Amino acid sequence: MRKHSTLHFLADGLQVWASYLDKKEGGPFGVMFKWMAHKYDVTPFEHVTQDDGHTYQQAESFIFLGDGVEKRLGLTETDPEKLKALRIIWAAYHQELERSSA
Repeated sequence: MRKHSTLHFLADGLQVWASYLDKKEGGPFGVMFKWMAHKYDVTPFEHVTQDDGHTYQQAESFIFLGDGVEKRLGLTETDPEKLKALRIIWAAYHQELERSSA
């Protein structure tokens, strides 16, 4: 996987980093969001959507000595509060894409 086109923005007061993901050999994959639920959080939530924001999978980072960081996709997010925040983030992401391409 390769991460690119990273954006940093606020979505309804939530601090968000969004990156487009694609497979190293080419082809679309999805969008990864790292976001803070509260301004004093120290660890962001990480979610990936592969279906244009219809569902979100939790993502986790694992550090391997000498090999860097590996991301692994986990469970599909079901928490109503997180899903509400992710819908807001998805809409703000598209507004930010429009703003950055203008």
